[in-house]
Amino acid sequence: MIVQWYPGHMQKAKREILELNKYIDLYLILLDARAPLSSRNEQLEVLIKDKPKIYVLNKSDLADETKNHEFAKYFQKNNQVAVCIDSLKGTNVKSILKIAENLLKDKIEEAKQRGRRKIIRFAVLGIPNVGKSTLINKITNSAKARTGDKPGVTRAKQWIKINDYFEMLDTPGILIPKLEDDTVAIKLCAIGSVKEELFDKEFVAKKTIGMIKEEYSHLLKAKYSIDFSTLSEEEYLIEIGKKRGCILKEGKIDTLKAATMFLDDLRKGKIGRITLDEVVRR
Repeated sequence: MIVQWYPGHMQKAKREILELNKYIDLYLILLDARAPLSSRNEQLEVLIKDKPKIYVLNKSDLADETKNHEFAKYFQKNNQVAVCIDSLKGTNVKSILKIAENLLKDKIEEAKQRGRRKIIRFAVLGIPNVGKSTLINKITNSAKARTGDKPGVTRAKQWIKINDYFEMLDTPGILIPKLEDDTVAIKLCAIGSVKEELFDKEFVAKKTIGMIKEEYSHLLKAKYSIDFSTLSEEEYLIEIGKKRGCILKEGKIDTLKAATMFLDDLRKGKIGRITLDEVVRR
C-alpha cells in the first residue's frame, strides 16, 4: 500500500453530496484527461444519478490527443455529455455553459412560462488538483476561487455567481476511495493528485516509467536520449539521474532527485502528451 488514506473521508463526502444534491440542477464531473478513469469517483456518481452531468476532461493539452477523442466518446453515453478542455488556456471552456443550457432547456422554458428566471446551479466535483478553481476562474473571468498547483488548495465550499443565469459551487477535492488499488494510486500520484509526502517518489516514478515505456518510448527517447530497450525501470531512472546531473557527493546517483525531476517533467508535459489510462472496451 503506497498511499495512506482515511475511510471517514468518503463517508463525509457522501453526506455533503446528499445534502447539496437537492439544490443542484447539474453536475460538472471534472476529470484529469491524463487518467480519466483513475480520477473518476463512481461511488459518488451513484448518489447523483438522477441529475444531468457533464464529464469535463481537463488538462487535455497534456494528454494523448487520440485518447482524448476516445475517452470523450466513452463518456458520451446514457444521455450524458463529455467535453475536453484546457482550463488554463480556456480551450472549450465557454462551451460548458452552452451545453448546460441545452441539457436544462426544459426547466428554463418552464420557468419562462411561469414568468420566472431560471438560475442554473452547478456543482463541480473532482479529485484534488484537477483544476476546479482554475476552471471557475476562467468561466467567470476572475480569481474568485483560490487556485494552486498543490492538492487541497480549495478547502471550503463556496457559491460563485457566473452571471444572472448561472451559479457554480466549488468544493474541496474529494479523493476517490480506490487507493487500495496500487495501479490507480500510482497514476494519481504521478499526475499530482496526491500530496507528495504521502507516497514514495522513486517507487511511483519507476512504476510510471514501466507503464509508459512501450506506448510512449519515442517520447521518452526524445526527451532523455536514452535507449530503454535494454534497461529496467530502476536502471532507466539512474540514467535520467546521470543525464540531469543528479550526483551525490560520493559519486552515487541521487535517484530521489531524478524521480522528482521525472515526475515534474511528466506533470508539466515536458516529455510529451501522455495518457496513463486505457479506454475500457465493452
